[in-house]
Order: sequence, then C-alpha cells, then structure tokens
Amino acid sequence: MNSSRKVRVSRQKRNQRGQSMVEYALGLGCVSALCMVALGSLGFICGDMIYNVQNAINYGGNTAPQPGRMINPNATPWVIE
Repeated sequence: MNSSRKVRVSRQKRNQRGQSMVEYALGLGCVSALCMVALGSLGFICGDMIYNVQNAINYGGNTAPQPGRMINPNATPWVIE
C-alpha cells in the first residue's frame, strides 16, 4: 500500500513538472511570435519613413530620380555656421 502511494506521488510530481515545462514553452513561443509580428510591422513603417525623409532631403520631393542611391552625388553638403 505504501509503495503504490509512492508511485502515485512520483507520477503526480512528474506530471506537474512536465506541465510547467509545456506552459513555459508555450509562453516563450507566444512572446516570440508577438515580437516577430511587432518588429515586422514596425520594420515596414520605419522603412517607409526613412525612404520619405531621404527623398525629401536629397531631392525635394516625393519621387527619387535615382531610387538605388541613398545620397544624391550632386547634392551640396550642409554648411553649419
């Protein structure tokens, strides 16, 4: 009778330990998925903002005549006095 109780208690401990590991893994998976979605959407937003600022600074408009370049080679540098 005592040995069957020990077996039952050890199984219960093992099940609780396994359950907590599964819950921890699910929590980590959910947090990482949320971070990936947030970074993905923020990446597109930041890319669009940088592209628009680059066009406004270098070309004075919404369209870039040289879309492959970040800086216009004929642009004059800023002079800070």
